[in-house]
Amino acid sequence: MTKLRILFISFLISISFQCFGQEYSSRAIDGIGFDSVFQNLETGNFSGTTNGILIVRDSENKQSLLDFQGSYAKLDIEKDEHEVYDVSYKKYTGKTTSGKTKINYETYAYANSIGIEFNGEYYNLSLIDGASDLIINGLEYSYESENSTEYLIIRITKEIELMNRYDSKIRKAIKLLPNSTLIIAINRV
Repeated sequence: MTKLRILFISFLISISFQCFGQEYSSRAIDGIGFDSVFQNLETGNFSGTTNGILIVRDSENKQSLLDFQGSYAKLDIEKDEHEVYDVSYKKYTGKTTSGKTKINYETYAYANSIGIEFNGEYYNLSLIDGASDLIINGLEYSYESENSTEYLIIRITKEIELMNRYDSKIRKAIKLLPNSTLIIAINRV
């Protein structure tokens, strides 16, 4: 009877790992690093522009197109005092052409996060955590450089759900939709 009980408990534990792990695993994949010219800098502030569009579906299933046409962008590099997995956090910020919506994209070690200030609320998904070794599933990124500028190209390839803050009165989500593409051009000088 004891062996049967141990077998049953082992079975339940393995099922619970599968159930709880699937939600997280659908949002994350193994990180491969960020091939940026800014990767090894400890500190710095750089300016640039943001171009492209983000397609967003809100909690009421209404779709919006957020337009970025040569609008404001910056990169703030903040030193990690403890240098656990990386020397610094790289924080990209951009605004829509109208200036009403702000986007944040951040990298640390092999992990990333994305957030949007949309209709007066902030929504995000961050995989920067204890291990910082996972990236957002459905968010592809690449870096292209020329003499004085680095281009961070962000493409959304599948729906990505962003949640509002935990301290919000009502928990809501928005989704970034496929075919959204942003190009953040940061001046290296």
